Amino acid sequence: MKFPVTIVLLLIITAIIGMVAINYNTNYMMLQPDQYISPEHGSIKINSKLYFVYDNALRTETRTITVKDANFSKAIIESISYGSRNDYFKSIFDFGVQINSIDLINETCYINFSDSPQLNLLLGHADLDLYLWSLVNSLTDNNQIKNVQFLIEGKQFSRRLHGYNINAPLTKMDALVYQKEISSSDVVLEFVEYVNTLRYDLAYSLLTKNSMNNYDYSAFIKYANAFNESHNGYNLDAHYTRIYSTYDEVFLKFTKEYASDGFILNMTDKWVVIQEDDVYRISLNAN
Repeated sequence: MKFPVTIVLLLIITAIIGMVAINYNTNYMMLQPDQYISPEHGSIKINSKLYFVYDNALRTETRTITVKDANFSKAIIESISYGSRNDYFKSIFDFGVQINSIDLINETCYINFSDSPQLNLLLGHADLDLYLWSLVNSLTDNNQIKNVQFLIEGKQFSRRLHGYNINAPLTKMDALVYQKEISSSDVVLEFVEYVNTLRYDLAYSLLTKNSMNNYDYSAFIKYANAFNESHNGYNLDAHYTRIYSTYDEVFLKFTKEYASDGFILNMTDKWVVIQEDDVYRISLNAN
């Protein structure tokens, strides 16, 4: 059975009128928060180094930092204010210093301190340079910021540190960052690790010049292969160093479980290490 066209049109018009009537009194301002998408800006997470002060040097910690509204400088300063994972590491916030504002203009971050007795205590501290550069190095770590300008109540202040006057923008200074002093045992451990992982090229670079003269690279490969074969199944257990006036002796103790009876086999190697061009090198000739 076919419906007349007029009846079909009448049904459509009736449906439209019904829908308008149903929605006429809907108060859209009463929607619950979970019913619409917030217009807030998103955030990103980045890995960045933060610098803290300890024992006359800057110490680093790598953090995952949440940056909101693209305000990188604010996120870095807030992360520093939360403190270090190491209770011994300090920052300006351990003095109770307050920051009025943080502004980024043409790749220069302006840190505007609040004038206070706490700030004066910081400015008179013997490690003032470290505390200020802990902020500078932290802010400039990812190259989004090139310089940091310090202000007090919006005004520049003068102080000379490391040849800089801090009334001008400061740049990153790696010389203040703690560097572990490499010992003779560190070099031997690195050498053995390279040999074990078949990075013979890197192990060879740790030899003295005289050792390289006595071992060309092909001869050294034979030496390294023989070392791995003789130490197969052994694990490094301990090491100690004897220091003499012109060289060091580094002893490495290796252990290996014999069969399944619990008996332990021991092997001790001696390495002679000398300083050459102000760095430690391994002398194979004396082994």
